[in-house]
Amino acid sequence: MTFMGLNGLPLATARIFIIIVPAFLLFGYNQSNLGGVLDYPSFTKHFPDIDTTSSEGALKDHKATIQGTVVSVYTLGCLIGSLGVTQLGNRLGRRKSLIVSAAVATAGLIIQASSYSLGQLVVGRVISGIGNGGVNAIVPVWQSECTKPKSRGKNVVIIGVFIASGIAIAGWVNVGLSYIEEEEAAWRLPLAIPILFTLPLMTMTMTFPESPRWLICKGRKEEAQEALRALTGREESPEEMEELQLALRQIPTSERGFLDLFKPGPQRLFYRLCLAIGINFCAQMTGANVISYYGKTIFKESLGLKGVKASFLNAGVLTWKIFAASLAYLSVDRFGRKPLFIIACLGMGLSMAGLAGTVWAIEYRYTFGASVAATFFLFFYMTFFPLGFLGANFLYSAEIAPQDLRVHLAAVGTATHWLFNFVIAEITPVAFTTIRYRYYIVYAVIGFNAAVLVYFFFPETKGRSLEEMDSLFSHPQTWWRVTAYTRTSRRPVLEENVKESVEHFEGGKTDTI
Repeated sequence: MTFMGLNGLPLATARIFIIIVPAFLLFGYNQSNLGGVLDYPSFTKHFPDIDTTSSEGALKDHKATIQGTVVSVYTLGCLIGSLGVTQLGNRLGRRKSLIVSAAVATAGLIIQASSYSLGQLVVGRVISGIGNGGVNAIVPVWQSECTKPKSRGKNVVIIGVFIASGIAIAGWVNVGLSYIEEEEAAWRLPLAIPILFTLPLMTMTMTFPESPRWLICKGRKEEAQEALRALTGREESPEEMEELQLALRQIPTSERGFLDLFKPGPQRLFYRLCLAIGINFCAQMTGANVISYYGKTIFKESLGLKGVKASFLNAGVLTWKIFAASLAYLSVDRFGRKPLFIIACLGMGLSMAGLAGTVWAIEYRYTFGASVAATFFLFFYMTFFPLGFLGANFLYSAEIAPQDLRVHLAAVGTATHWLFNFVIAEITPVAFTTIRYRYYIVYAVIGFNAAVLVYFFFPETKGRSLEEMDSLFSHPQTWWRVTAYTRTSRRPVLEENVKESVEHFEGGKTDTI
């Protein structure tokens, strides 16, 4: 069985370049593109209510609040989209859900780029956010369900490289267009460019196989076997098919939904829900999007740099993310998810502490040395954030979920990401004008505490199949032993637990699918 005449590794490579790359270039690009045009004269002329460059005092604070809202409503749309896809993902499948999400994002981008009023801009940002949130929630699930355990980490975490690339592209587009900042094209073109990323998602997704795990959950065994043949490049995949069938027996016959995540039970769904929320809280509330959204503002207003120099340094910081994200790709399946999370949290906490100290020095007595040191800490921060939290957080949310609730749990994780993304985008302009350098101290404290949280409560998922992870959450007698329990041998525990689950859910029946 082939798709586009491809199977096995060539098919996986094609899916990365045709689906994964544009999906997460879209993610990254939209994170920072508006922040780069907020001070363009052509932009402030159309939207004077969010022009903070030509106002002072209370009026500036008021406009900063409105500006934060305009920037952050996009993330509210993403939150809505990531939760909304929970129904689409299980009913329509991974592929059709992705097409619908990409179409919604395209509609929002067109409205946004053609805006002539603040209301139209806000509506466009919300709609594009809804579509983007759906894309971000469904693609990691689809990718993780179509990948073997030994390479699942890097094949999903590679999205971090593309997110970083999208952010960098936005930064350099803003640098280039800053030379024509008086022209409307300087801000309309950056807002329209993401349409180039949504088009392949709408037109090419159906040329790839559906998730075999979703197909077998729907009782479409023959289609699942065809998908497995295409994904593995082998005519027969008995081991993978057997594991999927065994895992299917663990799923209750009655359909479960979002509310089941809050119910106590042997599978510890609420614990998993807390982990998905917690890891995405750590990803956002350590301050990454303060830099992604408002990096240019930091260089201009906090560090005292002007004009093109601020734009170039901001683009440089965003480009540096690509290097760090590449390190995560190379190390996530070698060292595991948990060590990368801890190292990233500690590094981000240290960077934010250093940034707070240098910005304080600049505020009270500007020196060139303090400005250079602050720039160093911005680059230093962007070494650690992508290492642990530019893709691995989405991977983790999918890995710890049971099959029938995987889209739900991944969507909750993504929604958490966007909820705190909204908080950061909303409060940052006001924080810059009120608490100033103290703002960075908040993120330093959260970063150090997040490292402790991950160490004690988050189990390692490296090298385990999705079905093994589901079994291992159920095996220890107490939830706090799950973290230590994942260091034990794997396959015997899986087979023992599957047998117990079959007897529990099917009253002792063990016939095959």
